[in-house]
Amino acid sequence: MLLTRSSALSGHIKLWFLTLAVLVVLAQTSPDGWLRTCYYGMGKCRHECRTTEKKKERCGDLTVCCLQISKSKLYHLPPVKDQSKKEC
Repeated sequence: MLLTRSSALSGHIKLWFLTLAVLVVLAQTSPDGWLRTCYYGMGKCRHECRTTEKKKERCGDLTVCCLQISKSKLYHLPPVKDQSKKEC
């Protein structure tokens, strides 16, 4: 028996393709994909932090919470210089 356009199988395949298309579009529109957030929603759980991020806390066994340096409270202050090497 050949399947016709009005068969139930054809409707299921269309539904699967529609679901797949929606998931692909959602994955591409999200800038970081589907990453878990941490640190009150300001950080992202990753395996390694990017160069513009710093580690704040652990998210699980293998991931750490990475927070943008610009979102850190004291990012605008210059680094503290070592006082022990001061010349007299």
